[in-house]
Amino acid sequence: MKGFKTGFEALGHDVSFVDVRELNAPKYFDYVLSYDYGYMVNESAFSITKKILSINPKASLIHYFADNPSLNYAHSGQFYLKEKFYEFCRQYKNNIKLVFWDKKFLNDFKDLKSFYFPICVECDIYKDYNLEEKYDITFLGRPLGDKRQKIISVIIKNFPNKLKIFSYQKHFENSIDGMKRFLNESEIETYKNCYCGFVQSQEELSKIYNSSKINLNINLQGDNSLNYRTFEVLASKGFLLCDKRSDIKSLGLESIVVQFENEEDLINKISHYLSCKNERNQIRARARKLVCEHYDISARAGEILNTVE
Repeated sequence: MKGFKTGFEALGHDVSFVDVRELNAPKYFDYVLSYDYGYMVNESAFSITKKILSINPKASLIHYFADNPSLNYAHSGQFYLKEKFYEFCRQYKNNIKLVFWDKKFLNDFKDLKSFYFPICVECDIYKDYNLEEKYDITFLGRPLGDKRQKIISVIIKNFPNKLKIFSYQKHFENSIDGMKRFLNESEIETYKNCYCGFVQSQEELSKIYNSSKINLNINLQGDNSLNYRTFEVLASKGFLLCDKRSDIKSLGLESIVVQFENEEDLINKISHYLSCKNERNQIRARARKLVCEHYDISARAGEILNTVE
């Protein structure tokens, strides 16, 4: 959201960057941009948003979903928020503009205006720190779900002691039972030793990406497009190994994202790129340059307004 603010200001917009629940005296706004369910988490948020609309009945309320709108992991399991949000959208359907990172979700809220806008990233935060590569393979995120756990188990079996996992401690602890379906007792101990803790800041994240030989990304949400982690890694001048996604080609990222198709391909590509530093570095350099040119949030802020109008 800070990246969008910077971009809007560069375009000459007067921007208020505030939690709408703390906006005690709403004023005239042309646009209100929210990330995911953002300000729709309590009654005061709904009330203040209605006051904004009373001042400018034509204001556009833009909700940018950069995750799964089903809220499977969001807001501590408060699944009622989706229906609550939908009711609000139906009430103000002429004002609501829903924007999704993957075309799969365009029909999640029927009869509402929905648009596709791929992920972009703050290239001033995620950047090249010029660090030595101290990690062989890193995975940042929830090590949960069959898809992720099966892929991680393949790495544990074939590259023991080379994988480092950064996630919420609770998510990692919850993953151990699931991993027992894929790993024997000895391998489970190896898996437990992969855990490196939770990363507190975006700067820390970027430094991990920048100092990893291989950053592993396993998309769970959406059908074809690429999650935020993809662009964080690339902007950080990190080498990315990703599960196959069809939008990699349409987004122009084929030359900078290495994809794997199956377990055998995963093993072969990890083996190859761990031993080919020059090739990794060439790809890393292209990645940072391309993402900064085409997927920087500040540079693309105006495009989200053009998309919904």
